[in-house]
Amino acid sequence: MPRKIIRSPRFGCFAASSAFSLIEVVIALGIFIFAMVAINGLFFVGLDANKSSSEQIQAANVTSLLISTRRALPTNSITNFALPPLNGPYSSSAVYVNDVATDGTAGTATSPAYDLFYQGGTNATTGPHLAQVHLLLSWPAAPVGATTATPSNNPSTRFEVTTQIALP
Repeated sequence: MPRKIIRSPRFGCFAASSAFSLIEVVIALGIFIFAMVAINGLFFVGLDANKSSSEQIQAANVTSLLISTRRALPTNSITNFALPPLNGPYSSSAVYVNDVATDGTAGTATSPAYDLFYQGGTNATTGPHLAQVHLLLSWPAAPVGATTATPSNNPSTRFEVTTQIALP
């Protein structure tokens, strides 16, 4: 049955004689709310991914700082620097440094950002003029003063790199 079009005497325009029922409005609102809950959930997943990405980038920057400083001064002793001089023998086990700050210093941070596990030095494979360095940054850091820790196995809370540095 076709809808009747009636002329509204008040405004001189035409209007349909039927409107949305209450059930149609409730169903439309239900679909809208369902979609908004799903979008809201994705928003929080995106925020978490952004935070994790920012932490990874900051750890990469700290690692780059440590390596570039050691490339410039491979055998010099630098006060409060997280990596020791590289002209010694390569250590067979990782050395643990507890309180590494974002500027690469160790032992001075009141709220440490990272735990650092490193191996570095010369060995029979690299020879006396090339040091091999393996770094692993893990976060969040253990409390200040901790003497041992285990590196995180969670790939989203660790950054690891191995490189070689020329010695004079």
